[in-house]
Amino acid sequence: MKLYHQPRTRSSRVRWLLGELGIEHFVEQIDVFAGEGRKPEYQKVHPHGFVPALEVEGQVLIESSAICMYLADKYAEAKLAPATGTLERGKYYEWMVYVPATADPTCETVMFHTLFLPEDKRIPELVTRAKKTWSTKIEPRYAKALASSRYILGDRFTAADVLVASSIAWAKMAGMLSDDETLANYLDEMTKRPAFVMAHE
Repeated sequence: MKLYHQPRTRSSRVRWLLGELGIEHFVEQIDVFAGEGRKPEYQKVHPHGFVPALEVEGQVLIESSAICMYLADKYAEAKLAPATGTLERGKYYEWMVYVPATADPTCETVMFHTLFLPEDKRIPELVTRAKKTWSTKIEPRYAKALASSRYILGDRFTAADVLVASSIAWAKMAGMLSDDETLANYLDEMTKRPAFVMAHE
């Protein structure tokens, strides 16, 4: 199993989950910030030149959430996903889709328009809008879900926590996270997990 990876990207989520599962894997770093994703040989791996990409048995999977769901199912004995057919499984799918579809774009917008893009390409209005969406909709939803439980789905760590905690950590890095105690305590616990530390070295 080979993970095409770049630190400080969504591929760290996959590396974190691989660590939680204790799965041996090879990491090939692709410096997407330096343009390595645009090289023709890598675009044969990932058609858009992004990370992560996970090579398994001669085939390649892309999209961090899809990869994490695949791994949680493949190694079901680790119980990092609820049983299929249950309502809890439905909530698990909800979070696994919500993070990349709704939460990530706000952080990405802020990072691009405050850090990555040249100053003449940055649009402050987009930053303001993204921060408002995060503070009024996304962060309160996370806080409400975690107010009465240790993990995003209750009393057991799952692959959904990998995505949710990564999203909250990204918001903190982007300067978007409030001082909400619930989220601070959750993030503190998640970032102390050995697999998280390994994935973000």
